[in-house]
Amino acid sequence: MTGVSITFDLDDLGALSDLDQIAAAGEDLFELMDAIGRVLVNGAVERITVTNIDPDGIAWPQSFRAEVFGGPTLHSTGHLARSITSAPEAREVTVGSNLIYAGVHQEGAIIRAKTAGGLHFMLADGEEVVVGEVTIPRRTYLGISTGEREDIADLTVAYFSGLLGGGMQ
Repeated sequence: MTGVSITFDLDDLGALSDLDQIAAAGEDLFELMDAIGRVLVNGAVERITVTNIDPDGIAWPQSFRAEVFGGPTLHSTGHLARSITSAPEAREVTVGSNLIYAGVHQEGAIIRAKTAGGLHFMLADGEEVVVGEVTIPRRTYLGISTGEREDIADLTVAYFSGLLGGGMQ
C-alpha cells in the first residue's frame, strides 16, 4: 500500500494544555456554584412570591389566607422568600432557608396537639378554632425547574468556555 499519513496527538494540536486548564478548573467550581446558587434562589423566590407552582410545574394547594385575602400562598409577610439563601462551595451549592417553618412548607406536615386541649389558633378570617391536628400540604419551593436546568446548563457552558478566554462571560 502506498501513500502517506501523519498522526497528531492532543499535545501537537495545542489542545492538551487547554484540557489541563479545564480539568484544573473543575477542581474548584466556586464561581460556577455561586452563579448556579443565584439561579436557584431566584427560582425559589419567584415560586413563593409570584407563581405558587412547584419546580415540576404543579400548582400548590392555595392557603386559606390566600383564598380569603388573595395574594400568593406562602407570601403573607415575605419572611420565607427573604430567607432563601445559597452557600456555594468548590463542587456544590446548598440552597435553603433557616426558618423553623421552612421545612414544613417544603415537605408538608401533620401537626398534632400534644394535649387533650387541642391546637388553638386563629384563622386568617379571624375565626378562632380548636382542632386535634392540622395538615399542611406540601408546597415545594426548593428544587430545579426545567427553565432553571436550562439556565444552569448555559452557565456551565459559559463558565468552561470562558476558562479558555479569561473567565465567566
